[in-house]
Amino acid sequence: MNVTTLPETMTALRVHALGEAPRVDEIPVPPPQAGEVLVRLAATVIARHDLDVARGSLPVRQPLPYVPGLEGAGRVAAVGPDVDAARFPTGALVRASGGGLGVARAGTWAGYVAAPAAAVRPVPEGLDPVIAAACGSVAFTAWAALHDVGAVLPEERLGVTGASGAVGSLVLQLAERHGVERVVAWVRSPERLRALPPGAEVVTDGGPAEPVDVLIDTVGGPLLPERLGSVRPGGRAVLLGYTAGTRVCFELPELMNRWVSLLPVNMQRHRLAAEIQERLVGDFAAGRLTVATDVVELPALAEAIARFDAGRATGRVVLRWETA
Repeated sequence: MNVTTLPETMTALRVHALGEAPRVDEIPVPPPQAGEVLVRLAATVIARHDLDVARGSLPVRQPLPYVPGLEGAGRVAAVGPDVDAARFPTGALVRASGGGLGVARAGTWAGYVAAPAAAVRPVPEGLDPVIAAACGSVAFTAWAALHDVGAVLPEERLGVTGASGAVGSLVLQLAERHGVERVVAWVRSPERLRALPPGAEVVTDGGPAEPVDVLIDTVGGPLLPERLGSVRPGGRAVLLGYTAGTRVCFELPELMNRWVSLLPVNMQRHRLAAEIQERLVGDFAAGRLTVATDVVELPALAEAIARFDAGRATGRVVLRWETA
């Protein structure tokens, strides 16, 4: 095991009972086991999936107490047996996501995380660790929705709900690079317009729009059937999220008459090619892609989660660790 001097303990946020707020605990730093990389985290994402699992809203269970957190960024602190130390040199800046983090094993809501080597990827050294943590899953989801699942063609008319959010904004940025010229951006209120890239036709308060060929819906909820009314017959609706609610009621004859394909995206199952992931992260380092962040320190985390739940967060909520 290649290891530098490590502290014995670390600060961690742990869920002790489903539905309760996570507690700040002091727990041992996990030594990296075979096939693992120990990452000293600089920034941790607080995501909807993390909160849903912690609240018991999803059919995912870990033995309690557990450390949530699907993704984060920091520096390599140590590697376990059978891990190539040349590939993960001590101090290298990396992202950690996937590999069961925060779902089947301890996640990134802690000062350190022991992650499978396959879940750790180097990032350009000049990239802010906050952006390195925040950019990954949203950019990968946006790419998958636009290209792999939605298969949007440049000549098609694209609609994006929640267009000012992290995923929605990246769909718009990637669509522009893909040559899509006809874009409708649904936003909740006029105050959200400043978060949009230029050039899109903007619709506020869920209002109607001319039909689109493809709808990428990031918000879900009971208004989804109404939004499907803006998709032309034979079109496609790519479903990404459910921030507006998890339940939807369709009148099946009406849905069938509309003849719209519903295409859910599950990034726990969808595999984005490693070269695409690397290229997207590189685009953030080069300033070709951007993502808004709402950066908080540990004492302000509860307030940030409340803003997140109320839809008032100004970007991806990222916890910055004092030990970074």
